[in-house]
Amino acid sequence: MTRLARPEELGPHLEESARAWTGILDGADASPLEVFGRLEALARVWGRVHREVLDPYGINYAELATLGMLRTAPGTARQPGELRTLVGQTSAGMTRILDKLEEQRLVRRVAHADDGRRVEVRLTTRGAAFAEECHEAMLAVGCELLAGLGKRERDALVVGIDALLGAFAARG
Repeated sequence: MTRLARPEELGPHLEESARAWTGILDGADASPLEVFGRLEALARVWGRVHREVLDPYGINYAELATLGMLRTAPGTARQPGELRTLVGQTSAGMTRILDKLEEQRLVRRVAHADDGRRVEVRLTTRGAAFAEECHEAMLAVGCELLAGLGKRERDALVVGIDALLGAFAARG
């Protein structure tokens, strides 16, 4: 059984590890081990939830995010480069995602109305319905997982995570 299967043991383990490293490194601040250890554990279990919910649909989280970006876009169209940035993919990775979604008839690539050299990605009717179904399934699980947190706790998490993401962005 892993520590992920016993989350009540993760905190004390990380705190003990941080104390040990503070001693080993002559008083160094080892608190990042407590923060990032928890985030790493959270990322692993959240990834497992993605797979559990999305595998029956035959897609992964990056593909779901792509469909979601298209479904919520004005006019349900975006350019591949914009999607790549929003979803956090390389150019090749986004091409693979779009190829797969196009093969499944969930999206289509069309020439841009004003510039025939550019391409837009649009959801098909089938793709819009599929995006809604998949997002509904993920949101149900997300709501279940957050049910024990009040609005202030959720807001505090968002603020803290945004601040941490800002620190990573500033670092480069």
